[in-house]
Amino acid sequence: MTCLKNISRNTIPNDIVMSYLKLYKAIGNNPYNHRTLETDNEVMVRQTIANDVFGFTKILGIKISEGRIRSLIYKGVLPKNKDEKLIINLNNAFTRIHNATHTFELLPNEIMDMMKFIYKDVVNEKRLQFQKFDRVVNKVSLLSGNKQSKRDTLDELITRFIELKDDDRYEVSFLIVNFYIDFIKSDIFIEKNREAGLLILFILLLTNEFEVFDYVSFFEVLAEHYDEFQQVVLASSYNWEEGFASALMLHRFILKITLICYDKMTNIIRDYEYDSNLNKSNNIENTINKLDEIFTKDDIRNIHPYISDSTINRTLKRLRDENKIRPLGKGRSAKWMKLYELPSSKTLFEQLDMKI
Repeated sequence: MTCLKNISRNTIPNDIVMSYLKLYKAIGNNPYNHRTLETDNEVMVRQTIANDVFGFTKILGIKISEGRIRSLIYKGVLPKNKDEKLIINLNNAFTRIHNATHTFELLPNEIMDMMKFIYKDVVNEKRLQFQKFDRVVNKVSLLSGNKQSKRDTLDELITRFIELKDDDRYEVSFLIVNFYIDFIKSDIFIEKNREAGLLILFILLLTNEFEVFDYVSFFEVLAEHYDEFQQVVLASSYNWEEGFASALMLHRFILKITLICYDKMTNIIRDYEYDSNLNKSNNIENTINKLDEIFTKDDIRNIHPYISDSTINRTLKRLRDENKIRPLGKGRSAKWMKLYELPSSKTLFEQLDMKI
């Protein structure tokens, strides 16, 4: 627990203070963002959950195609192996996290239950137990009684985090990154400490006003910067055993990617407000006009991720009834073919009626 224990030694640099100012200005827009997106909130959060699964899978290095992951998430396809079972478990876990954030309590049992839920039928439950003892430092006698249960270590870590948070003297994201370094360096579980640490980091941010991660996937953005993340975690945990680690580099990194996500959020709000002024069905039809002659619903979803399936289906049915398109097959993966051609653009010479 050396990071949280020695947190008062840290001096916050000016660049991080400036990031705070940008961050809390963005956080101040949380209520407006929720009101603006309220109508399609369920669809948007569902898309974020899928992106969280994609991002976390990439971080874990699981080699499954995006199409296969979509089938596992959306179509109820049965898993063929443990990696695919993990994908389904992750989707269910992220659904719980996003939809019931307020029910999460930072407790040892809550963390263990989360890990057992995610790795059910994937990893032997015995491998997810608390380690029995801390590593012995300075060759303490086995009879000295100075060894400590890993569960007790986690209890102390959580208690210290809550005390510092309630004390209200430290910026909450700074407390979170210090907690994260202490957690991963403590080797709490027999296995999967890295995965547990990432999930706790995400949940603590989401439950402490970083509500942007309901609409912009934390793990998708983290996966894009994961090499840098690993470097700053290594640097931030240097000399942890001796009590001289500093989480400032990790803190700077988390603020950076959070601000990236809030920039994405600004674009989402802008596009959503623009789309709200248009007829959604007509907007989808305009998109279909620009797609290839044969297209799928996924092609439409990629361009309009926050338009509901029911609106897409209504539009496809209308265009089919108008004899503008027809399905090539049945089911969610069916392709569609356009039965019309848009007028091709004339060449400059044709427009000028030049004969050469």
